[in-house]
Amino acid sequence: MSDRPARILAVDDKPENIRLLEAVLAPSGYEVIAASSGDEAIVKVREQTPDLILTDIVMPGMTGYELCRRLRADPATAFLPIVTLTASGGEEKREALDAGADDFVAKPFDKTELLARVRSLLRIKRYYDDLNDALDRQTAIGDVLRTIGSSAFDIEPVLHSVAQHAARLCGAENVVIWRTTGTGYRLWVAQEVRDDFMRIVADREIPIGPDTIVGRAHLEKRPVQVPDISEYYRGASGPAAEIARIGAYRTLLAVPLIRDDQVLGVLSLTHTQVQPFTEDQVALVRTFADQAAIAIANADLFDTVERQRQQLSRFLSPQIAALITSDEGAKMLEGHRRQITVVFLDLRGFTAFAETAEPEEVLGVLREYQKAMGELIVAHQGTLEHFAGDGMMVWFNDPLPVPQHELQAVRMACSMRERFDELANAWNKKGYVLGFGVGVATGYATLGRIGFEGRYDYGAIGNVVILAQRLSAEAKAGQILLSQRVQAAVDQEAETTSVGELTLKGFTRPVPAFDARSVKTPAPVRS
Repeated sequence: MSDRPARILAVDDKPENIRLLEAVLAPSGYEVIAASSGDEAIVKVREQTPDLILTDIVMPGMTGYELCRRLRADPATAFLPIVTLTASGGEEKREALDAGADDFVAKPFDKTELLARVRSLLRIKRYYDDLNDALDRQTAIGDVLRTIGSSAFDIEPVLHSVAQHAARLCGAENVVIWRTTGTGYRLWVAQEVRDDFMRIVADREIPIGPDTIVGRAHLEKRPVQVPDISEYYRGASGPAAEIARIGAYRTLLAVPLIRDDQVLGVLSLTHTQVQPFTEDQVALVRTFADQAAIAIANADLFDTVERQRQQLSRFLSPQIAALITSDEGAKMLEGHRRQITVVFLDLRGFTAFAETAEPEEVLGVLREYQKAMGELIVAHQGTLEHFAGDGMMVWFNDPLPVPQHELQAVRMACSMRERFDELANAWNKKGYVLGFGVGVATGYATLGRIGFEGRYDYGAIGNVVILAQRLSAEAKAGQILLSQRVQAAVDQEAETTSVGELTLKGFTRPVPAFDARSVKTPAPVRS
C-alpha cells in the first residue's frame, strides 16, 4: 500500500447499501469505489486495485461466494482482504469463510465494529504488502548480483537488469543510465523511453553543470529529486529543457553511480505525474546505482588488465602473459615442478653469415625467421621462453597443460623445418647459406619466476633443459634430434631413425638420440 488513502471496493446490488457504506467509510478517510455486481467487481479490481473488498453475499448473477472464489483463484488477488456482509446467520458465515472471505459482518452492521474490522484487515494487508515489497526488492537486488556474476565483465546485461528492476519496482518511466565522459555525459542504457526523448539525447553529449538535474547529481554526488521538471526548466534552454517541454515527464530522480569517490554515471527515473519518489524508492535506486557502479568498475578493471595482458603478450609468450594476470599466477610464479617437453632451435652457419653480411641484412633475416617460427609456436600452443639471437627455447605443458606434449613438440619442430626450407630457398638466391637444427627432450623441471626486482623472467631449470640444448647444438642442418624419452612417447606417431649414442657436454654417459623425419598424424584443429 502506498501513502494514498486506502481504497475500498463496496459490492452490492442495492444502491442504498452502497451509499450507507460510503457514509460510514468516507469520513474515516477511506476512498470508496462501487460495484453493483460480482462481474463489475472483477473489472474494478483489475482496473483500480482496491486494498479491501466489502461484498454482499446474495446478489443476482455472481454471488458473493463465487466472487470470493474467483478472487482467491487469481494469484494477483489471492491475498486481497474480503469482508462479506449479509443479514443471514451462521451457515452463510461458514460458507463465506470456506469460499475465501477473511471476515464476516452481519446486517444491519454496527458502524464501530465495521470500522474496527476494516482497520484490522488493512493493517494486516499493509504488513503483507511491506513484506512482499521487501522480498521483491531483495529478489531484484539478488537478480542484479547474479547478472553481475554470470555476465563476468560484460556490462550491458547488468545495466539493462538495473534499469528494468528500477522501472518495475518504482513504477517509473524513462529509466536511463547516463555514462560520464570526462566533462559531459551521454545516454548509455534506456528503459521505457519515448521516441521524442531519444531524438533529443541520442548520440549527444550533455555538459556536466548545475543547470541540469543529472549534472547536479554528478557535481553534488548525491541523489537529486525535482517534483516537477516542467516548472524547474521553465524558460531554460538545452537538451534537458527540451525534454521537459515534451510534457510527458514531471517528477525526476537522478542518483549518481559512485565508486571510490568517482562518479561513473547517473541513474535517472521519471514519473509522468507530479509524484515524488518515496524514501524507500530512493534508497532502492541508490542500491541499484551502487551495484551498477561496481559492475562498471569491474568491467573497467577487466579492460585495463586485458589491455595490459595484450601489451605483455608483445614481449612475453601469450601463456606467460596470461599467467601473470591470472588469479592462480602468483602461486605458479613462486615455483612448481612439472613434466615438460623442451625444444631448442637455432640456425647453422649463422655466425659466418653475420660476419660477412651487413647488419641490416642480418637483422632482416632474423626478423623473418623469428616471425615465421613465432607463428608456429603460437599455433602449436608452445611457450616461448626466450629469443637469443638465432636461438629459441620453447617448452610444452606449462603453464597450460598440453595433451601429448612430446608429440606436439615434435609436430612443431617438423613444421618449423618445412617453413625454414621455404625461407632458405629465398635466402639462397641472395647468397645466404643457412641451416636449421633442433633438439627436443622431455622430463621434469622446476618452473617459476627467476631474476631480480625490476627484471624477472619465467624460466625452467633442470637437466631436461640442458639435454635439449645439447641435442640442438649436436644437430646437423635439417636434423631434429630427440631424446630417448621423447622417442618412446612418439614412437607410434612419428617416423624416426636412430643416430646412435652421442657424447654431450655435461653428461657423463653417452646419450641415445633419434632423428625425427615426420609426424604421421596431423595436428588436431584448435577450437
